[in-house]
Amino acid sequence: MATTRRLVVTGATGKQGGALISALLSRPSQPFEIYAITRDKTSGSAQRLANKPNVHVIQGNFDDPVSIFKQIEKPWGLFSVTMPLNAKKEEHQGKAMTAAAVDAGIKHIIFTATDRGPNTDTDPTPIPHFASKFHIEQDIIAKSEAAGKDLTYTFLRPVAFYENLSNNFLGRAFAEMWRLNGPSTELQLISTTDMGKLAAEAFLNAESPEYRNRAISLAGDATSPDEAARVSREETGREMEGTYGVVARTLKWVLNEQLGIMFNWFKSTGFNANVPELRKRYPFLKDFRSWLREESAWKKV
Repeated sequence: MATTRRLVVTGATGKQGGALISALLSRPSQPFEIYAITRDKTSGSAQRLANKPNVHVIQGNFDDPVSIFKQIEKPWGLFSVTMPLNAKKEEHQGKAMTAAAVDAGIKHIIFTATDRGPNTDTDPTPIPHFASKFHIEQDIIAKSEAAGKDLTYTFLRPVAFYENLSNNFLGRAFAEMWRLNGPSTELQLISTTDMGKLAAEAFLNAESPEYRNRAISLAGDATSPDEAARVSREETGREMEGTYGVVARTLKWVLNEQLGIMFNWFKSTGFNANVPELRKRYPFLKDFRSWLREESAWKKV
């Protein structure tokens, strides 16, 4: 009988961590006890997780990662999702989480970073919250090399998420900032649901050469504002809504480090995932049309 492995999932009530848990629990059998990390175990979303089979909800956060692992005996895997609101803090917290995991005896780390264009392995990019993830990756590599066979990793490097095109002010602002880059400027996108499926595959096959000490850029489609608008009309009967151009420009200026630099980079350099190859390897990856039809708030309106 296979030994049950204990899996620590940060961001468990968020989109990426939640997608991983859903992907694992959708399988008829999976070899993990899941320890879902949340800031507030009394919240509604945390309680819903606690009612799922093989899921234990643990209260904790990136400010004190050591206390998380003190609550879990012999953890095997870590799913690490950092918050990009402050790049310096993100890097500090991400490295601290890795250090605490290594000290606790974690054997495999999946870190969700981001694709960084044509030189994704070596270029931090000028985007602060992309560079912070690059430095966290480098720290994990160094710790893995120091540990030898006792610590392996998988870096999942998603591009922009479809869910950024949400049916609210932020989603409309994202759409308008994308449109400001030019109506034919392509942007690579992926679903958080598919990201969760990939993370599940990586944990279930951590010893496979496909995932062991590998980095994988992830995208389900590459499309332009004009093409996205056409598909949106066909699938939902309505335009992909944006906001006023002046609002988008103001947001880029006020939030230059978070948004301005990033959208300028989208236009000048851009993501570089191999979409055709990825769709061959992972047929479940959704293109923009499929996401609109199956998951988006636009379809449900």
